[in-house]
Amino acid sequence: MKTSSRFKKAAGTGFLLRNMLTASALWACLPMGPLLQAASPDFQYTEPRGGQRGTEIEVKLVGNRLWDAEEILFHQPGITWKEIKHDEKKSGRFFHVKFVIAPDAELGEHAFRIRTKSGISYARRFWVSQFPNALEKEPNNEFETPQDVALNSTIDGYSRPETADYYRFTAKKGQRISAEVEGLRANSIRNRVGIDPYCAILNSERFELVSSDDTPLLKQDCYVSLIAPEDGEYVLEVRDASYQGNGRYRAHIGTFPRPKAIYPAGGKAGSSVEVTLIGDVKGDYKTKVQVPKEPSDDFGVFAQHEGQLPPSANRFRIVDYDNVLEDESKNESWSTVKESSGRLPLAFNGILQAKTNAEGNVVADYDYFRFTAKKGEKFRFRAHAKKINSPVDPVLHVFAPNGNSTKTLGGSDDADGSADSRYDFTAPADGDYWVRIYDMLKRGGEDYVYRIETEKTEPALVVTMPEFTQRDNQFRKMMDVPQGGRFATVVNVTRRSVRCDAKFEVKGLPPGITFSADQLPANVTQFPVVFAAAPDAAVGGKLTQFFAHSTDQEKPLSGQYTQMMDYVRGNPNGTLYYTRTEETLPVAVTEAAPFTIDIVKPDRPILRDGQAKVTVRATRKEGFTKPIVVRWLWRPPGISCNSTVTIPEGKTEGVFSLNCNGSAEIRTWKVVVLAEADAGKGLVRTSSALTDLSVADHFAKMKINMASVKQGQSGDMIVDVEGIRDFSGVADVKLMGLPPKT
Repeated sequence: MKTSSRFKKAAGTGFLLRNMLTASALWACLPMGPLLQAASPDFQYTEPRGGQRGTEIEVKLVGNRLWDAEEILFHQPGITWKEIKHDEKKSGRFFHVKFVIAPDAELGEHAFRIRTKSGISYARRFWVSQFPNALEKEPNNEFETPQDVALNSTIDGYSRPETADYYRFTAKKGQRISAEVEGLRANSIRNRVGIDPYCAILNSERFELVSSDDTPLLKQDCYVSLIAPEDGEYVLEVRDASYQGNGRYRAHIGTFPRPKAIYPAGGKAGSSVEVTLIGDVKGDYKTKVQVPKEPSDDFGVFAQHEGQLPPSANRFRIVDYDNVLEDESKNESWSTVKESSGRLPLAFNGILQAKTNAEGNVVADYDYFRFTAKKGEKFRFRAHAKKINSPVDPVLHVFAPNGNSTKTLGGSDDADGSADSRYDFTAPADGDYWVRIYDMLKRGGEDYVYRIETEKTEPALVVTMPEFTQRDNQFRKMMDVPQGGRFATVVNVTRRSVRCDAKFEVKGLPPGITFSADQLPANVTQFPVVFAAAPDAAVGGKLTQFFAHSTDQEKPLSGQYTQMMDYVRGNPNGTLYYTRTEETLPVAVTEAAPFTIDIVKPDRPILRDGQAKVTVRATRKEGFTKPIVVRWLWRPPGISCNSTVTIPEGKTEGVFSLNCNGSAEIRTWKVVVLAEADAGKGLVRTSSALTDLSVADHFAKMKINMASVKQGQSGDMIVDVEGIRDFSGVADVKLMGLPPKT
């Protein structure tokens, strides 16, 4: 039996002025012409939402400010593009392009971006299926007037409020009929529209044979399967579950398998694992999975059955340690598990079965696994259920032996913002221990698959970027660098079980772009970085790889930048419904901005318990007068300031007010500002260079002792002076605030 697998690598201050060109010299290097109107693109969705592997398809890309689109950047292999055609009115609302889908392109979603002359868009998705596309044709909103479609096709449709769409097909008795809907997944975060799909298969008499709304496997999306009871016509109904949805969907209808779960739901990197696909309407089936050589939590298995593949994968985790499979006859209590599974790390796998006692009541299935640990060993136990699209709501506990009973060391229900559990285990002594899992609601079933992974506490660097605006994880995470200008951002580096300085590296930068960043100190977790483009750099872009490396040569350690792509949000309050993780950082050279920004160098450092004014200066291109908002991107520890200043229309300077507390670290930091302005059709951004900001202590501390003097007489006031740091020359002391006539 063949297996198709999907794998994605979850891929007072002191300053320095710009050291290359003065502002006037920089503009002299740039091409002259009319004032630029460019602004980063706003890409929203495609029409259609997907296509068939092994074909070419014309796709309409819809959004705003797309008039200067030049390139499509795909996050995964399998799709290429050609022949961009802009709309005749050059409205910037859409353009057409041909997607060339390889015969071996992975099924399911493919993330991509649009690169324009003014920047790179948010990532959106295009869906690949094994079936030819069939576009919805209205009217098909009545059961009596359905649209005729062939089995083994993918329907690209649109769901409107208070309506349902009907599709008629023919099947033979005993034939497997499956339907799967990409509804919620097929829409985007920006327009906040979409559908929570419901689907059903009905016979010609309008009798509902099978239906589905939400599913553990597909979350808010749905699927159905049945064996055709007789030859004849059947109808697929697709609609929003509450009749309120308004958005696109893709409905696959065919004879394909649709297993609910895969067991085990993971394996050791580089191994061959026999798995069982559970819950298909024709019965469970087995296959072999050749596991990729690198660990991943974003891998899926498309398991073939009777020559057909399902439209979407079953999630399968990849780790670098072995599986342990449950023996249901021996793991119902800690006392029945007679033998240890061995030393950690291990991955424990099982299925929680629904059970009935002698009185006919449903009772929980508790599964126990035994393992051996040495005193002081540390492991993180994670129960994976929701992450592998299982219905289990796991509760996890770890026990240590204590005479003829057990002692609970700890456990958890929900953890890390998920319904899955986590427990950090430290072995108190040498010996055997037990881990137990059960469903919080005491449920069970054939697809209640779980997986308990034991992660060894290893040093790690986790590289991300902060959320720059609420409920939008993609905002300002494309490095759009204007010709002759710069773009700055801040990077988060979380250290796990390690304390070290770190340095940054970017691989695969577009020609003409350079990268600069100071060394990240061990006590700092967020730091600024700057990308700069030469004035003559060609407009273009790439998906790069961004790393943080430990500076400890004896214990080398690296972490790659990852970004959670929040593709679908909705009510209430921007709830996050659908995400994926990517490991690339988009970087592009864009057309020159109509201004540059610089930090003006003060003549002294900022002092502890002191204040300072820092001036930023804009150099405007002739004709550009719009207000410029300047953001102070990153504050060194112990320093605070206003977040933004606005350089008024036609003006060139703004001032930040900095405050330094008494415990600020004495050193020189690198700081940066990011400026943005409306260039006529949207915002453009550019940044200063990284600029030195020095923190220093006072030369001396002085304490005034109490003093008094009678009217008409003179007296002494004693001031205690404590030297803090050496200085050359003579210091003048000025006494202020004396009473009148004193």
